This record gives sequence, C-alpha cells and structure tokens, in this order.
Amino acid sequence: MNTKLLLGIMLALFCLSMISHVSAAPVGPTTLTNISETTWDVYDALTNDALAGNITQLDFTGSSVTRSYQGYIGNISGYIVLGNANNQTLYDWSIAEPQGEIYAVRSSTVPSWTSVACASTQEMLDENVRLNINVTTDEDAINNTFVVGGAPDQVARFPGSDFNHTQFYTANQSMARNACPVATLYNSSEMPSSYFKEVLLSDKINNDSVTGFVIYTGILAQSSLPGVTADGYDGRTYDFQMIVGEDGHGADTGPTATQSTYYFYLELE
Repeated sequence: MNTKLLLGIMLALFCLSMISHVSAAPVGPTTLTNISETTWDVYDALTNDALAGNITQLDFTGSSVTRSYQGYIGNISGYIVLGNANNQTLYDWSIAEPQGEIYAVRSSTVPSWTSVACASTQEMLDENVRLNINVTTDEDAINNTFVVGGAPDQVARFPGSDFNHTQFYTANQSMARNACPVATLYNSSEMPSSYFKEVLLSDKINNDSVTGFVIYTGILAQSSLPGVTADGYDGRTYDFQMIVGEDGHGADTGPTATQSTYYFYLELE
C-alpha cells in the first residue's frame, strides 16, 4: 500500500479515536471575580398626625426583601479552545458575544450533564423544603417563581411581555423551547426582559440532601437575542442575570445568617 495513503488512514483513525473521547459539557470557569454586593435599601418611617375623635383610612405600599433568593449578575469573557489535557492550547478564538449558559449548584458533586432535563414539579417542591420555604404562604416559593410559560403573577402584571425561553443544549441534551420552568428577570424599566431568562434543570441522579436535583441555569443574553446590547436591571449591560435559592427564613438572617456555597459552571458557544 502507498506509504502516504497508509499514513493518511492512520491519521484519520487517530482523529476519530480522539473525537470519540471528546464531549462538550459545562466546565468550571477559569476565574471568578466578586465585583460588588448590594441589597435593598431601608425606607425611613412615614408619619400621620392623630387627632382624638378622628377615623382615618390609611393605604400603604411597601416592599420586603426576599428570604428565599440570592441574585447574581455579571459578564463573561473567554475563548473557544483547541487544546490538550494539560491545558496547552493549539489554537483559540476569542468570544466577543458569548452565547450559552451559566449553571449554579449547591453541591461539590459535579452534575451528571448527560442526564440533564427540565426540573419537575416535585423537584421544585423538594427544593422548597430544603430552603424552608412554605409553599402555601410564601409568594416567592420556587414553584411560584419558576413556571413553564411564566409565573402567573408576572404574566398578570405585565401582559404582552415575553416569558419564553429559547431552545438550548446542555452537553448533548436538548432543552426544547418553553419546555422548562422559567423565571424572567427585569430590565432597568422594571419590566420582564427578553434577554434575561433563567430555567431550572435536574440531572435526575445526584439527589443529595443539600442541592437535590436542582440546577439553576441562566441563559446568556446573546443566546436569547444575538447581536443586541442587553439592558440589565440597573441600566448597565450584562451577559447574565439570575437568582439562586438561599434560606434566609426564621433566625437564618441578618448577623446570624449562614451562607451557602454555590459552584458555577459555564457552557460557551
């Protein structure tokens, strides 16, 4: 057999062998930088003068800080890389407008990415239990916040807004458009944004006592609407906005509060 032809066949077989061992899956970020932290400001008391004999009707509006969630916002930069197991790069391409997903879990166990699917109602109810959320009385319960087709409260308050999520892939698993429980985060007009969608996933395997099945999944803004600048909740431009469950109920708040560690993964396109 011709030597060049034999060499070509051997090289092709080697490449096929390498491809069979490569599977795109979410990975940990190279760096994570905590830029800032903020919380809802406290309003001063308002007054009304009382006069003996009077009956005064008072109507109030007010807000209280959630005891069920932590918010994350930010930007992502990086590269598409062709490299080896020693992180040595043969070639790379910078990502100007990253598309893909950011994942957050409360367990050091790496999710089984090839088993991932949309989270079920029961998995969301189990997450309520882990976070000490009363599903009957707490409006910000997991299953009231992440809902296929949009949370009923949001849909009623913001008719005509976009509560859909795009189709996306986690590893080799396809998540169909509008198939998963979704939360739509706000823009600077305090309206549901078409860019910032978050869904709940499950790996259906790692049901530990801390995180259970739930994988909080932020869809990057450019995945929803490529090529458009995404207006964040505070008027700044972000690649993602997302919320994750955190127990701040009862005595688990203020100076006595305990904190949860979240593990982040990225899947960039």
